[in-house]
Amino acid sequence: MESIAAGRAPGKSPALPNWLLMAIMVGGHAMKHAYASGFLLLLPEIRLGLGLSNAAIGNIATARGLAGGLTNFPAGFLADRSSNRWPAILGLTMIVMGTFQYIMGSTGDYAAIVLCIIVVGAAISFWHPPAIAALSQRFAERRGFAIAMHGTGGSIGEALGPVAVGVLLFTLTWQGVLQFSFIPAMVTGLAVWLLARNVRGATGGRLTVAAYTASLRTLAGTPALRTVMLVAGITSMATSGFTIFLPLYLRIDLSYDPALASWFIFASQAAGIASQPVMGFLSDRFGRLAVVIPSIGILGVGILLVSVAPPGILLALSVLLVGAFQFPPIALFLAAAMDYVKPQMQATTVSLVYGISFLAGSISPLIAGRLADRFGVAAVFTYAGAMALLGATLLVLRRSTLGRVSAQ
Repeated sequence: MESIAAGRAPGKSPALPNWLLMAIMVGGHAMKHAYASGFLLLLPEIRLGLGLSNAAIGNIATARGLAGGLTNFPAGFLADRSSNRWPAILGLTMIVMGTFQYIMGSTGDYAAIVLCIIVVGAAISFWHPPAIAALSQRFAERRGFAIAMHGTGGSIGEALGPVAVGVLLFTLTWQGVLQFSFIPAMVTGLAVWLLARNVRGATGGRLTVAAYTASLRTLAGTPALRTVMLVAGITSMATSGFTIFLPLYLRIDLSYDPALASWFIFASQAAGIASQPVMGFLSDRFGRLAVVIPSIGILGVGILLVSVAPPGILLALSVLLVGAFQFPPIALFLAAAMDYVKPQMQATTVSLVYGISFLAGSISPLIAGRLADRFGVAAVFTYAGAMALLGATLLVLRRSTLGRVSAQ
């Protein structure tokens, strides 16, 4: 199997050590998710500051999800076609994200905020295809573990982002927090671009639009991949509904101050930091289904418990349980999908799985916002928990379509 940046070519710098490649991808992913989760803690402040409804907040989340989902498909094509430009793609992702968060913080207009979040959502989508494809190619024999480590970076960011925002909100308005966020995004983008500048993929620019489109049809026509994408989409509907409305529930329904709400979110995401590499390792050893089915099932139970848990220790424990199982499934879905494809199509496969997940997940805030306005935010958690349990059930029913193979 071809590997990325393998060996020392004449006149070229040596390949990045495995540990450094992993550190760059995990660290960059952590920063990306710090921005994504930090923005969630700003949603209650935006709602209160602009006098919005739950449905309006759901629309913001849906706009971000749709932008991310639709952009995943060209992002995968660009990553597979321009595998010699992965460092530039990764760096620009961060820079564009920070720039438009700054613009978002410079306006108090709802429509402008929605437009900016669309651009941010689109930019975020360009991270996953090159980053995960790079790790998948370099760590082909430990793919589940490597992708789960990348996901662990996301959990670290998801945990630290709300805490950072909660601290900043003591001295800054929500607009000021968004404007300040430009600085770390610019620094991170430039650092990733420079440190990973020698990373190259296995494709070498041979992919055409026609070939890419044909490959998408082939991938979508594979029964095992269809099952993976279906359940990934359903699981994304569960997690996006829960993630968007947990800060609103804590901040508005339970009247927690921003700092306390941020620590609840921190605790939930911190629980996923250790669980992801463990589950990735177990999936490499025992198979994807043996790990992902119970993971999604426990996720659903945890979300349902949040809907009925009283404020205090029981609510905290329920949120911790959700956090431990919220992120591992997507890493396992990605690893399972790439077990079926060749290196030349791995970035495209990442974009397909993420694209379906984002698109399905983008529908959820629309449903959740209207449920919250009519029945209260706790009803969102009942809906999200039921969706996760549906995903686990479908995997059990369709497990015969998922054999563990690896495309060489």
